[in-house]
Amino acid sequence: MEVMETKVKFRDEFKKFVSEIKEVDIDRLTPIKQSKAMAEFYLQKIQKVITPALVPTDEDDFENCVIDGSDDCGVDFLYRSDGIVLLIQAKYRGFGKNEKPDDVTHFCEVLKRLHPATGAKYPKNAKLKEAIADIDWDDDFFNLQYITLGRIGSGVRARIEEGPTLGSGLESLEDRWELSASDESDLNAKLREALSSGETIAQPLAIRFIPDGDGVPWLKLESGGKRNTYTGFVSGSEIAELYKPNRFRLFAMNIRDWIGDTSTNKGIVSTAENRPDDFLFFNNGISAVATGVEEFPDSNTLQCRNFSIINGAQTVRSLFKAHSNNPSSLKRTRVAVRISTISLGKEPLFVEEVTRYNNTQNKVSVSDFRSNDPIQRELADRFEKMKRGGQQFWYKNKRSREKRDKIPIEMEEFAKAVHAFRFGPHDMFGGTARLFDTSQEGRYSFVYGDGETVWITMSDEDFLLLSGIWFLCEEIRLVWKENKKQRAKDDAGGKGLERRYMVYYAVGELLRMIYQQKGKDLNVDLRKLGNPKWTERTGVEKETLRELTELAFTGLVKAYETASRPKDFRHRNWFRDKENLDAIATDLRFIRDIKFSGKDQLPLLLGNS
Repeated sequence: MEVMETKVKFRDEFKKFVSEIKEVDIDRLTPIKQSKAMAEFYLQKIQKVITPALVPTDEDDFENCVIDGSDDCGVDFLYRSDGIVLLIQAKYRGFGKNEKPDDVTHFCEVLKRLHPATGAKYPKNAKLKEAIADIDWDDDFFNLQYITLGRIGSGVRARIEEGPTLGSGLESLEDRWELSASDESDLNAKLREALSSGETIAQPLAIRFIPDGDGVPWLKLESGGKRNTYTGFVSGSEIAELYKPNRFRLFAMNIRDWIGDTSTNKGIVSTAENRPDDFLFFNNGISAVATGVEEFPDSNTLQCRNFSIINGAQTVRSLFKAHSNNPSSLKRTRVAVRISTISLGKEPLFVEEVTRYNNTQNKVSVSDFRSNDPIQRELADRFEKMKRGGQQFWYKNKRSREKRDKIPIEMEEFAKAVHAFRFGPHDMFGGTARLFDTSQEGRYSFVYGDGETVWITMSDEDFLLLSGIWFLCEEIRLVWKENKKQRAKDDAGGKGLERRYMVYYAVGELLRMIYQQKGKDLNVDLRKLGNPKWTERTGVEKETLRELTELAFTGLVKAYETASRPKDFRHRNWFRDKENLDAIATDLRFIRDIKFSGKDQLPLLLGNS
């Protein structure tokens, strides 16, 4: 496996991406489009894997963050989440070309062009204005990344080390930024690291502890449930050496995200390099889990199976960086380490709780907590028994880069589609995280339960209802995608129909109106669509969905045009405000009544007979 990964190259994989996803040869794109496509590839294949909190999970949100067109102020991608603003500038260069220092310098001045105090004179396109309107300039942290397939020389590296150009009026941004540049060799290394991030460490990992004054290397605590916890101190250099060969495999079960060189992480590096004796007092240390631990007290070593750090990614990567700068100081650095034994198969809830309670500072992917829920495992089993066109389905309740000859169903996408169709887009109810939140404020029980309690197991009727909604939304999406190029020419149409989840809701609302008016049970017909065979043929189901989807387009555009009239209208907020659902329903009802003059003409999913 290692041999294969070392041969993976960013440029080659990027060209494949453009050919397969964009369906065009990279050399046929303009230089600007080449760079935009490169930014997208980098974000999807590297950034989204290594630091998922910095990249939107939703495809529509992702597209809205790609800043295309003129007047982009040197920004290819801008996304803000939980107080962190990610800014990407990409440059596609021919093999062996040197990066242009002037282009790097221009990117270093990007905050000056965007900040309201210094950037008024720089023209900005509508997409960029929408993106920067969400920024909290007083508190947000800025992660600035310049990526290029050119070669970065020492002069350019030195300029990056100086940091972004701030100047008068931007003093408050000091210490709230990270600026980095990656050339082709850096991108090769990052891609290989991302490809290995989902894998656990195959071999047992030996960790050497530092004995105390009495020669005891660790404190062992045994609980009544036969779980053990080992606590002790490990040198910073030992931690850095653990990271070097394993990289992101060390964090296979860690749902916290490395958030870059924030001021906190810079402080970790500085303390490790300059005040190693004080490091222990300033740092909380590292928490890890393992499925088994073998003790070797004579060598002060614990040998751990399926070892994974669940809290301390910031500390580990910062120590590795400090080790690269000043290896001798790391030998004196002491890090508190706690390793707990767990059973992955027998106690998934306990594993979730350990991970959750050890991660309270940074954004977490809540859907990861749900991957082992009985209901998620049951969905995976049930979908695997279904086929379409001779292929099985693969409900991906766990992240995996494994390739299978099956039809994939992403867990998050499934939840978003079902919720949008039944209740409205997830962004109107708190976002993706809320969909997987099992608390009273969460929406998990609405997707996988009765709105109050979550199913422990599913009846056949419940499964067919969910799968029917999913297959129906798949067909709606196809119509939505067909209409996409045409919508781009229409300002209101393009913006109002920008996100497919709004369309899912609108079609769902039309169906609820129609079935209620006819005195029919919509869920009965949805369950009949739970068998995907109808998607393999042209029939009344598809014809009805196309007709209703096009009606939904009309209603959504009308609602958007009305909502966008006020001067203080914010485009992005239209997709976030739950109150807009009532206005959309009103317009849909009006269009339904105009379109269908007679009660019997209203279309049902399976026909009116």
